[in-house]
Amino acid sequence: MPGGRIELPFPVWFSRHGQTDWNKAGRFQGHSDIPLNETGRQQAARNGRALRERIKNLDELVFVTSPLVRAAETLEIIRDKLGLPRRRYGVDDRLIEIDLGDWNGKTVDEINAEDPGVWERRQKDKWAYKVPGGESYADAAARTREFLLELKGPALIVGHGASGRILRGYLCGLDRQGLTHLKSPQDLVFELKGGKEKTV
Repeated sequence: MPGGRIELPFPVWFSRHGQTDWNKAGRFQGHSDIPLNETGRQQAARNGRALRERIKNLDELVFVTSPLVRAAETLEIIRDKLGLPRRRYGVDDRLIEIDLGDWNGKTVDEINAEDPGVWERRQKDKWAYKVPGGESYADAAARTREFLLELKGPALIVGHGASGRILRGYLCGLDRQGLTHLKSPQDLVFELKGGKEKTV
């Protein structure tokens, strides 16, 4: 990882946004601003209830989200289940999903139909592969690292699948190839502390 592992002396909780209709259909979203569907709202509520049982001192937490609506709505639902006002949180553009450029709104089958074998080529080196008109994991790493280094205390962060893998990779000391294939469920929260992660 560029710059190496980031060690923070406090815990960070990370939640991916809940499901959208594009998730359900297998369509890449990237920077497209797609809202949650009902399943996504239920997932966010589940995560909020789980965190209510886990986090004892909410006053110490910083709440921050990607600017995309699916992430912001997820955080608002989580805050509601924590007994907090929905709209008191920070928004940071550096948490936005990787820009998937020409792939936005398309499925893997559609992408491969346009450029046979491109999906397999990306899977072999997701870190370095730059989607046409978009970004690679490597492109997004710098902004993620900068965000993490500015954290001053415990935080609950809501973001995305790919950019969330980078965040988790930095805090867990993973290598580039390992982090790009991490599972990224929408109905669990990751507790990141001391270089390790566990699900909540």
